[in-house]
Amino acid sequence: MMITELQLPSDRFFNTTYRGLKQKNFIYGKNGTGKSTITQTIFDSFHATHDVRIFQGFDSVAENSVLNAISLGKENASIQPQIDQVSLEISELEKDIIANESKPDNLYARCQAKEKEYEEQNKSIKDNCRSSASKLKREHTDLTGVNYDIRDFKKDIESIDKSVTNVSLSNTETEQLQQLINQEEIKNESKQSFPNIDVSGFLKATNEIITTELAKSIILEFSTIEEQNWVRQGMNYHEKGDVCKFCNNPISVQRLEQLNHFFSDNVKKFEIRLSHAIELLKTQRDEISKIKSINPSHFYPEYHNQISDLNTSILKLTKSYVYFLDFLIETLNIRNSDIFTAMPEIDYELPDSFDSITKQYDKVYEENRRFGQDLSNKKENAKKRLRLNLVNGELSKNEYSQKLSRLNELDIEKNRLAEELQTNQNNLLTLRKQKYDLISQTVDESIAAEIINKTLRSLGNHSFQLALVSGEQKGQYTIKNIDGSTRNVDTLSTGEKNIVSFLWFLADLDNPSKISEKPQIIVFDDPMNSNDDTTQYLIISYLQDLINNLSENRQLFILTHNIHFYLNVRYDWWRKAPSTKLTLHLKKINGKSKIDPIETQNEDLKTSYDALWTELRWLYQQDKPNFMLNPIRRIFETFSKFNNISPSVLFKSDVEAKKLFDVNSHSIDDLEAELNGKTKEDIISKVSEIFRSNNAQSHFEKYWS
Repeated sequence: MMITELQLPSDRFFNTTYRGLKQKNFIYGKNGTGKSTITQTIFDSFHATHDVRIFQGFDSVAENSVLNAISLGKENASIQPQIDQVSLEISELEKDIIANESKPDNLYARCQAKEKEYEEQNKSIKDNCRSSASKLKREHTDLTGVNYDIRDFKKDIESIDKSVTNVSLSNTETEQLQQLINQEEIKNESKQSFPNIDVSGFLKATNEIITTELAKSIILEFSTIEEQNWVRQGMNYHEKGDVCKFCNNPISVQRLEQLNHFFSDNVKKFEIRLSHAIELLKTQRDEISKIKSINPSHFYPEYHNQISDLNTSILKLTKSYVYFLDFLIETLNIRNSDIFTAMPEIDYELPDSFDSITKQYDKVYEENRRFGQDLSNKKENAKKRLRLNLVNGELSKNEYSQKLSRLNELDIEKNRLAEELQTNQNNLLTLRKQKYDLISQTVDESIAAEIINKTLRSLGNHSFQLALVSGEQKGQYTIKNIDGSTRNVDTLSTGEKNIVSFLWFLADLDNPSKISEKPQIIVFDDPMNSNDDTTQYLIISYLQDLINNLSENRQLFILTHNIHFYLNVRYDWWRKAPSTKLTLHLKKINGKSKIDPIETQNEDLKTSYDALWTELRWLYQQDKPNFMLNPIRRIFETFSKFNNISPSVLFKSDVEAKKLFDVNSHSIDDLEAELNGKTKEDIISKVSEIFRSNNAQSHFEKYWS
């Protein structure tokens, strides 16, 4: 029973359920669009109910490197002369790689001698390291600990080798590190705070006060400020109808009203405002004066210089604030001495805020806090630096570098001889295996190989044959050239491997031992994956024959990314029985594959060059400028080759276009260049200009319109 639908994974396909499959199904899509997923889905979904046969290239035919064969055959066994030659080579090789008293200086003996010299040199280095480790533990236990031994000494050597800085310490550095080790932990005291004063507001308020004008009485006049203040003070002791306490004369109602008008409530309020402002400034000045210097003892020595600089800044800024506030206080006192006389605005260069000092202090405070938290680690690091300095001194005294250099030289020589010995030993094993294989082989042929060979002979000068070799491993086939000589399996091209596996697959479809009552599903997943022109026509011819003569109990699926194969294997696809055929195109959109059925010949691809333009237009419509670059490069590559135009000439008018479109300027892993913000319109405009500059504007308009 023919299958008509597929359930595809939703994370990879938009069409999770595809219906409408026919007897002959042709699926075209670039690599990565889901062809292999469809193949796997067919197998997973129907292998239990159908006889599913899948062709995926040479992977279905295994190589046998030991026997120099493929899974269809072995090399010819009629090679007795070769056996004699191999025996002679074995004898000569054994003399050089096996202990031999008659050859005391053979490869085996030289290898043993060099190994002994290496071990002696290595032992000498180890003895020196062990002695140095013992000395350091004895004399500097505080730095090494009581369990320090050669293993720790070697770890220290590795640390020295990995260090990006010089491990040798000066006397000053040694002293500083020792002080760090002896450093006691400093408790993290509470943070000191600094005032946040709006000095500009103080200046503004002061100017508002001193420039305020008070209305005087036009009747009363006083000869001096002292007289005015004396009368104003005396009003606090007199009321209407009283006798003057100073002159014993009655105070007239008119006189008292004149005095009250002169010294109005506004005047009293102004006086109070003046007094409050002066007191506020004095309080602020006193608070500023109380700012203390930062105590260096609350900080580790590493930060004392910074604290000293901060204290200098604090003292300087505090003085500037005091001077500023004293100036304002003095100015207000002057106005207070003559409240009825307004003063002009004052100007003063405002002192800086404490923000900068606060930030610097907070930074040093936090660093000091973290330093204290990590003090134990810093002490351990200091111990390590002091210890590495001592280790380095021991290495220098014992000429460690020179001895290690010699050891490395011996190691290279030893390994070279050992590799040579191993190579010859491997060669000996290979020769012995070859001898065994040659002896065990016998000449034979099979019917299956003959069927394949009959087809392979049609390749002409490129023909080769399969030769069956009987033995313990059955079904092994060697490769024979048309002149009868044996070819190594690894010399087979991808196209040759592919045609052998393809022909075997076709022959196996009718293998009587594998015939099943189940309906057969035949899947070709990219059957032509090579550019070998000598085999393409065979694959295309056989597939056309299979398509045209497909029996009723068989269903065919052909999947490919090769446009040449796509166009040629489907010759007359739309003319002969199109009702039994289905054409699908796969496209990748935003990480998922979309299945587009091709229902008419007009929708189908015509040529590979046309296909590139079709792809470019589709990407343009989908607004995917990044993906437009690859088909454009292939278009220009095809155009330049057809017209014999070099890339340097093709892109002579636009250097940027050459960077974007010249296929030879990009690696496989860098197919998409940086667009630098270019839109799809910008890209097509450049393409048009390149064709125009090469007198091919009509060519562009033909394919792009």
